[in-house]
Amino acid sequence: MAPFPVMWGDLDKMLTPFQEALVKVLLSIPSGRVASFGDIARALGDVKAALAVKRECYRLRSLRPDVPWWRAVNSSGIPLEGAAPLLREEGSLINSRVRPESFIRELTQQPLLSKFRLVQLRLAEKLVIEGEPKPRTAGGVDISYIDLGNVEMAFASCVLMDMDLNVLEISRFRYRPPIPYIPTYLAFREIRGMLVTSRRCNPDILFIDGQGILHPRVLGEASHVGLIADLPSIGVAKSKLIGEVRGAQVLIGGKQRGWFFRRGFVSPGHMVGIKESLKLAKLFWNPKERQPRPLILAHKDSKSESRGLSL
Repeated sequence: MAPFPVMWGDLDKMLTPFQEALVKVLLSIPSGRVASFGDIARALGDVKAALAVKRECYRLRSLRPDVPWWRAVNSSGIPLEGAAPLLREEGSLINSRVRPESFIRELTQQPLLSKFRLVQLRLAEKLVIEGEPKPRTAGGVDISYIDLGNVEMAFASCVLMDMDLNVLEISRFRYRPPIPYIPTYLAFREIRGMLVTSRRCNPDILFIDGQGILHPRVLGEASHVGLIADLPSIGVAKSKLIGEVRGAQVLIGGKQRGWFFRRGFVSPGHMVGIKESLKLAKLFWNPKERQPRPLILAHKDSKSESRGLSL
């Protein structure tokens, strides 16, 4: 249970895979022209990444000031902070807004997120949504983040507990997430930390603070991690991504895919049946808490470590 290392090395000089793809799109925007965050996100494969594009352009100001980050604007033509002088020099800005005719729609395609979706669809075909494991131990894995300015760091924690809710082991891992937060792609951001820590703990069943099959492509983070780790897994998310709540059930297309329980959403990840997912979760659930106890402790531990503290 050693604390995370505190040396960051040269991470602040490196680009993530998402940033590398973003740079290629930005370089395709000629001087005097701009593109909206949404159109850039669409060139990356999914318009849902528009907010992530905006955030990463801010990071590129320091990481790669030679890349035309200033040519990314919102859909109404309002530029990023610090971009106005550069846009005015290029002739695309009048007063405080970009000229409407300066917008460019045809961008170099870097469909990183389209490739991610294809991976999700292929993996979803391999899921096993049935079974009732007889666990003696359960692991909860969660990840917290800190923003260091140029870079973001992730702190993963896995807490292993027995049936009496005694802590048996805590595994920790620090890494730099390869992509920013983008809805429906959470596993690609967190899977490295979750796999490393859960494999060290080796639980009989794994709880993840995310969706199982309650996902547009039937492969939420709990399903993705469970399948790759070859572990029975259950997702316990705090908010709903997809589905209709009817009483205690969550339905997709009229069929039950999960449960609404204690203001959260429980769904099988892998090698667990729908009915069994809630039954198994309750075995490790403190009635006074919103999530299973291993998840509660994993969240507290990752938060504590991300602040430079130790439980």
